[in-house]
Amino acid sequence: MADINPQKLLHDAFPELSEADIAALGQAAGRETYAAETEIVREGEVGETLFVIAQGEVDVFVHANDAHEILIDTIGPGSYFGEMAFLGETTRTATIRAKTDCQVLTIDDEAFMAVAHINPYLLRNLLRQIIGHLRRNDEAVIHELNLKNIDLERAYAGLTAQEELRTQFIATLSHEIRTPLTAVRGFLGLINQGAIQGDSLQVALSSITRNVERMVGLTNDLLLMYEMHPTALEFDYINLADVLIEALNAAQKTLNGNAAGVTVDIAPNLSRLYADKRSLTLAVRALTENAFKFNPNKEPIAIKAAANGNDEVFITVADQGIGIPAADQKRIFDPFVRLETEGSSHLFPGLGVGLTIAQFVVERHNGRIQVDSSPGRGSAFTIYLPQSVQ
Repeated sequence: MADINPQKLLHDAFPELSEADIAALGQAAGRETYAAETEIVREGEVGETLFVIAQGEVDVFVHANDAHEILIDTIGPGSYFGEMAFLGETTRTATIRAKTDCQVLTIDDEAFMAVAHINPYLLRNLLRQIIGHLRRNDEAVIHELNLKNIDLERAYAGLTAQEELRTQFIATLSHEIRTPLTAVRGFLGLINQGAIQGDSLQVALSSITRNVERMVGLTNDLLLMYEMHPTALEFDYINLADVLIEALNAAQKTLNGNAAGVTVDIAPNLSRLYADKRSLTLAVRALTENAFKFNPNKEPIAIKAAANGNDEVFITVADQGIGIPAADQKRIFDPFVRLETEGSSHLFPGLGVGLTIAQFVVERHNGRIQVDSSPGRGSAFTIYLPQSVQ
C-alpha cells in the first residue's frame, strides 16, 4: 500500500475529526488485502474491528430472513464499515463481501481504546460521527426493504394488504429501534469502563437521554397501531368536545409535561356527532402528537372544532413547526413515510404511522383529511366529517 496515504484516507472517512484526532487514529491502524468475493465480515458474528476502504469496492448485504439476502449498498474508497465494534461488544449487523480486490485500513477495538485513553476527545468525536453513519445506514436498509415490499406486492397481488403491511412494519421497526438501543448500550458500556469522563460524560448522557426518548416515541406508535387494529366500529351520538380533550390529554401524557402550549376552540352549540368515539379519538390524538413532535421550538398549537355550513363538522390541529414541502404532502399518509433528510438539524422519533392511522379512521367515517403546510411555516391538518343531528 505504498501509494496509499493513511492520513488522507482517514480524513476522507472521518471529516469531522481534527488533524490531531486523525494522527492519533492513524497510530492504531493496520493494513489488510482481500481478494474479490471474499467475505470480510459476516452478519451475526462478533466483531472487534473497523475497516476503512483504501482501494476497491465492497457489497453490503442484510438478511430479511434466513434465506433472503438483500444487497443494500456498494461502497468504495473513503467509506468504512464495522463501526459497531466501537459501540461495545456486539454482533455484525451486515455481511460485507469484496466486490473487487480490496485494500483496507483496519482499526481493532483494543488498539483504538489505547489511543482513546490518551486522547478522550477522539472517542467522543468519533462516536458521534459513527452513530450518524449508523443512522444513515439504517435509513438505506429501510428504503431497500420498502422497495422489496413493492416488488413483492406486484408479484403476489393475491396477498392481503394487512399481511404486506405487517411485513413492512416489522422490517421498519427492527431497524428503527436498533439504532437508539445500540447507541445507549455503547455509551453505557464506555461509561462503565471509565473511558468517558469529564465534559465528554455529559455529552454521552445527553445522547443516552435523546435515544431513550426516541424509543418512547416508537413505543407510542406501537400502542397506536395496536389500538387501531381493525374491529367493528361502534357508532353513536357523541360529544366532540370529549373526543378533543381525551385525545389532547393522551398526546400530552406521552411527552411527560414537556409539550407546547395548546389553545382549544370549540364552537358553541355544536351538534352531537354520529361517530365511533374510540377510533376518532385515536385519529385526533395522532394529529395532535404530530403537532407536538414536529414543533422543535415548542410554539403553541391550536385545536379548533366547528361546523362549516356544508353539513360537515371540521376539526383542525395547527402547529407552527417545521412544515411539509408541497411535493411530499400526498405521500405523508402512506405507512412508514418519514421526511427526515440527511444533514437535517432535527431527527424525529417514530415509525411514520400516525397520519396513516388518522386517514384510515376518517375514511371509515366517510370523511376526509386536508393538509395546509409549507416549510418553516407549520402545518394545519383538518378532518372533515359528515354532520348528523340526534
